[in-house]
Amino acid sequence: MKNYLVGTGLVVFRIAAASPREAIATLKARIDARRHETVQNLEIGMSLVEALDEHRLNFVVMDEARTSLLGGELNWIEDGERESRYEEPVTRRLVNTLPGIMTEHLYYQTDHTTA
Repeated sequence: MKNYLVGTGLVVFRIAAASPREAIATLKARIDARRHETVQNLEIGMSLVEALDEHRLNFVVMDEARTSLLGGELNWIEDGERESRYEEPVTRRLVNTLPGIMTEHLYYQTDHTTA
């Protein structure tokens, strides 16, 4: 297991997982499990649960020091259908959906032609 930072929206979570792809799956499971909690969860709000249900969340995985983008998942609508794609390396298109958590250093690690 390795510690990763997984960002979605304006929130970044520390997740222990075997790979960046697994880190995203682990965070999705935590968000999904939140719907069954009866006490307030200061880390995961119901808006994240709703966004996950509606396939509106994009995810990016970084190392703990926030020096490298390791993977991500981009959701989009194509021909009226919602699509989801895991990415390694992370595209500029995905990074552009998460400006609140993206540093300039990480942003410029992506290929500008993938916007």
